[in-house]
Amino acid sequence: MNHVPNDALDAIDAFGEGILYGAPPPVRERLRSDLRLRISAPDGGRSAPCQFETEHARTPATLRERGSFVRTIVDGVDDRLAAWGIETPEAYRYGATVDGTHRYDGTLEW
Repeated sequence: MNHVPNDALDAIDAFGEGILYGAPPPVRERLRSDLRLRISAPDGGRSAPCQFETEHARTPATLRERGSFVRTIVDGVDDRLAAWGIETPEAYRYGATVDGTHRYDGTLEW
């Protein structure tokens, strides 16, 4: 069962295709009510920052530590990126909390 919304999969596909043609668009998608995905457009290099934003009471060191359902969604995002030849980080690490939103950061490479 796919837990990643179709709009998010379409945005990831547009990003992957954009890498092939040299102009990947940023990704800004809601994955569930308390989880969002942000991938910045690269600035000429072969990497891009990737960030998950979440609202939750706790802030574990890595995003996948939030539980099996979040892990399933993150794995789905990573699998879709990998299908485009994009390497994802081993873990998205807690970076900061801004206005109650926790940010987990990683870098995508190709």
